[in-house]
Amino acid sequence: MRGALSDWRDGVVEQLRGAGLNAVTAMDGAPASRWREAAAAVAVSRIACGPGGFQNYLGTERDPESGEQREVYGREAEITLALDIFAPRDGGGEACRRAAETAVECLVCQGAAGLAALEVRAGQAEFLERDGLYRQQVTCRCGAWLTARADAEAGRFTDFEVKGRVR
Repeated sequence: MRGALSDWRDGVVEQLRGAGLNAVTAMDGAPASRWREAAAAVAVSRIACGPGGFQNYLGTERDPESGEQREVYGREAEITLALDIFAPRDGGGEACRRAAETAVECLVCQGAAGLAALEVRAGQAEFLERDGLYRQQVTCRCGAWLTARADAEAGRFTDFEVKGRVR
């Protein structure tokens, strides 16, 4: 099942690719050993939610297609991305560090697929003997709203989204 968080994560992957980084959704390091260049594996690692309003009610909005008023619910959230930057042995730790710097610069300057980066941290490059790869971890904390619309006829929530804005 796909949801708003995986769609957002995929947006971050596309953003990093646009910055010239070989980026994929999260995976283990084994397939990365076949790559000849550094790559970033992107995952959502943490979500912390707070109330959005009374019983998470945010208000109403007009449906752009039908023109009907719909109730909107949501929660304020902080989402943390985890990027594992992998580089092949022959690229060395320097290739890993350069790729991590590209990712950090992209996230700091552009945010993460529409969400403002509150904090970006990069660890130290390390060599993973078992996989024959260098790895450097980067984390990015983002402020967001997780929203859903109420479908009165069906009696359920629809249109789940991750929202935010880069200033």
